Amino acid sequence: HAHHVWLEGMLSVNECSLLLLSALGRVVLTYHKQEWLGRRVEVSTPLTSWSNVLEGIALIDAGISPYQGDVCHEAPLTLLFFKLLQKLGATCTAFFFCLIDLIVAFSVSEIVRLHLRREMDRQYKERRTFGKGVEAILIKAEDSSYLPAYAALLYLLNLYSIISCAGHSTAVVDNFCVACSLWAGLTGNSILSALCLSLATYHSLYPVMLVVPISLLLYQDRGTSRLVGYLTWYIIWSFLLFTSSYIITGSCDFLSAVYGFILWVPDQTPNIGLFWYFFTEMFQHFRIFFLCIFQVHAFLYTVPMSLRYSNQPVLLAYILMSIMALFKSYPAISDITLPLALLCMWSHLFRYARMTLVVGCMLLVATVLTPLLWHLWIHAGSANANFYFSMSILYGIAQILLVSDVIYSFLEYQFDLRNGLPRSLDKTGQSITVKLS
Repeated sequence: HAHHVWLEGMLSVNECSLLLLSALGRVVLTYHKQEWLGRRVEVSTPLTSWSNVLEGIALIDAGISPYQGDVCHEAPLTLLFFKLLQKLGATCTAFFFCLIDLIVAFSVSEIVRLHLRREMDRQYKERRTFGKGVEAILIKAEDSSYLPAYAALLYLLNLYSIISCAGHSTAVVDNFCVACSLWAGLTGNSILSALCLSLATYHSLYPVMLVVPISLLLYQDRGTSRLVGYLTWYIIWSFLLFTSSYIITGSCDFLSAVYGFILWVPDQTPNIGLFWYFFTEMFQHFRIFFLCIFQVHAFLYTVPMSLRYSNQPVLLAYILMSIMALFKSYPAISDITLPLALLCMWSHLFRYARMTLVVGCMLLVATVLTPLLWHLWIHAGSANANFYFSMSILYGIAQILLVSDVIYSFLEYQFDLRNGLPRSLDKTGQSITVKLS
């Protein structure tokens, strides 16, 4: 039924044409620019670089542990999978990355559809608490007939996702696991959701934050027993993954090579994140202190956001995904593709958005100028690291404004639902406004 609903929104000529265009773009770029894209620091990091994966495979074939040097930082099981995939040839590898993106797009569409249906059920149950005149801002049944398809297209046509797929960035595996985990959580499949999230955590650590929103989602929709089952399976799957990795490698070297690398950030290769510049300029005796501050900061938002939005677990998951994309130690452009596609879930909030034009322009400027300033810095020698880092800051500020705008719009929406429309006037005769404090 879910498959039918998704296809129903995709059968128009224009949407099918866009779908084919996104697939064609991935194929063309993969066959003509894969190596060049794979070397771009915006696309690949030391953690997600396909060339590092190939180096790790070469070390395994030579009988050497891939974690003895400082090149391969891929988790053992995923490295083994890519080794088997590589034996099938470059065509199969390219097909795998394209297939992963298609599955992510389908998962995104299902997340949007299930979330809209969940919110419509909530609206029906709470309709007696709404103010007068709010019919215009309520989620409509027809929204679920086209927004899922739009979300899938938004992911597939996103330049960031196309480039990441063509460059064989292994970060697409994170998107796949996170999207499938949230989708399974919305359907109530705690075992599959736990497996996917444990795989995401195993691959890149930061998705462990999503345990909280998915647990809240399952508890609210399915009760305590499903929550306990989810947490139990998450622990079991994680134990099996790490135990299997130890058995395969014969040591615990992968822990420091993968997770130690993520937490200690020893490689300051420039990327679109915030860590590399600060720790390049940092005095060595201050490094540990500020490293702890940065890493705690990435995880710190989980607690207050979970307390504030415990009754909105999907919104909480969206916020935490956006925070991960911004504050992780080695971010890439693929990290923002999932939050951008899931914006379709909040189409009923767009009327309250204030930063749409600003965020769009900032992302456009960062997308255009980042590779240009990299060329001027590294190849032409007429710029320096400050130029490139300014684009990293711009990219980060755009993400902050985007997630802040979603939160603000949601609070305004909730205010209007409770108090009705049009808004009452305050003592000065002006319409009441919502302020974040």
